[in-house]
Amino acid sequence: MNAPAQSRRRNHPPRSEGVGRWGWIALLLIILAADATAEEGGAAPRRGGTLRLVSPTDWRSLDPVIAFDGSSTPLQKLLFRGLLDYDGGINLIPDQASDWAVSPDGKTYTFHLRPGVKFAHGREVEAADYIYSFERVLNPKTASVGQTYLMDIVGAEEFNLGKAPHVTGLRAPDARTLIIELKKATFVFRYILAMNFTDALPRELVEKYGKDFQYHMIGSGPYVIKEWRRHIGYRFERNPFYSGTDGYVDRVDLMIGGDQALHAMMVERGDLDFAIASAADAVRFTHDARLRPWLLRVPLASTDYFFMNTEVKPFDDVRVRRAINHAVNHERMLKLAGGFGTVAHGIVPPSMPWTNSNVPVYPYNPERARELLREAGFPNGFKTQLSFISSRTQDSRMAGGIAEDLRVVGIEVELQPLIYSAFEVKVATRKSAPCGVWGWQQDYPDASNFLDVLLSGDRITDTECNNTAFYSNPKVNQLLGQAGASVVAEERLELFRAAERQIMADAPWVPTVNEVVPVLVNPRVHGAVAHPVWMYRYEKMWLTP
Repeated sequence: MNAPAQSRRRNHPPRSEGVGRWGWIALLLIILAADATAEEGGAAPRRGGTLRLVSPTDWRSLDPVIAFDGSSTPLQKLLFRGLLDYDGGINLIPDQASDWAVSPDGKTYTFHLRPGVKFAHGREVEAADYIYSFERVLNPKTASVGQTYLMDIVGAEEFNLGKAPHVTGLRAPDARTLIIELKKATFVFRYILAMNFTDALPRELVEKYGKDFQYHMIGSGPYVIKEWRRHIGYRFERNPFYSGTDGYVDRVDLMIGGDQALHAMMVERGDLDFAIASAADAVRFTHDARLRPWLLRVPLASTDYFFMNTEVKPFDDVRVRRAINHAVNHERMLKLAGGFGTVAHGIVPPSMPWTNSNVPVYPYNPERARELLREAGFPNGFKTQLSFISSRTQDSRMAGGIAEDLRVVGIEVELQPLIYSAFEVKVATRKSAPCGVWGWQQDYPDASNFLDVLLSGDRITDTECNNTAFYSNPKVNQLLGQAGASVVAEERLELFRAAERQIMADAPWVPTVNEVVPVLVNPRVHGAVAHPVWMYRYEKMWLTP
């Protein structure tokens, strides 16, 4: 395996009506595009001021062990820090580690912590805090979806099952040295160590507050929560013990509630710094010379797709799946998605970043689709049921559009709208959903997070299966297995590219859209640059009066 067996993470919470497909994360992603020339004329970042944000809904928690969605990630980065981070691209760099090394066999990671790094209550961060935080993730009583990512650590499974008091593969020879031993070499483990749920937490405070830690959260990031009124808002202020150079604004205010029309109006009149744009507001800002610079288009490292269950007839026939790929009008799918984005031509989104030459493509060609259906023994088409999430306007539009395209080639589609929770159960259960509309956004910048997690036959389970197409090709499984066993970056890359080419030839998906989100940004915001993983970093932003 070249990636841990994740839960069905879509990197976003279910969105309410009127908010873009990726909900609140889309709002936050605006930082990607926010004034890439922020340090105008080489001006130094200015300290001070209040950054004003908005979210349509509140979160269950910002505790990094519990919260596991893209919408909470940037706020967690205000509060918590970990061993590793990313530079301006996808290269890992030390964060709280002063240095790190991987043994020649790829199984042992050694970290030395920077001296003087403190939690917001004043105590220095120690290696034992990391061990405690990792074990908290792995403790089933915590109910953290992050536990599956850490199962490659020696002794993690035994600890998780209650057979051992501690994880034997986690050791702290002294206060500033952390050693992590893996059962096998796993290239992506380094990316996992940069994810939020591996951040350091003060063990004495977590023990003190238990499940109520989410109301008393203390980390080692540049800010602390000074006020939280559920469903109303948050106020973040500086951590007095933070030793980093970022954290330019004095305060971050986050308003909860309101719709897109209200948010756009508040940005326009200067009461908010960011808001996702509705289609109507995007058009209005586009045609207003004064407001046009405020409208930004933000690419997401995501792929929306129509999956076909390859274990259910007639989708077990590759000719049927290829026919449907030809039957779907991709340009129309893009319009149904709001017109922002690009047509998806593969599994891995290009913004991850990713390129792959010679991937099979299926141009819109209803006649070719009918021909393939006749070859497969369906000259008059067939009937099927298409599942989608009823609360998502965009999904509803795309499901309807696909149904119309398939009717053109003789396939009768019964649309099955489902609530979010029912949809996730149905499509992840073996032989339950013939086909459906879904999407995925990266957890970390590695092709395995799409190809292995979503399309490896070795990952198929009867329930809670990320591989909603229940697709398995021995050749693909072998390529993904070889990539997972390799610790050589270029070798892995070529293996993943070969796997994607074969997957697209087998056509278990119709990739539809790689989304771009239209957002509104107050021009007083500076210092934000695009980032392929974090999308943005609030603590690196600064304001002009």
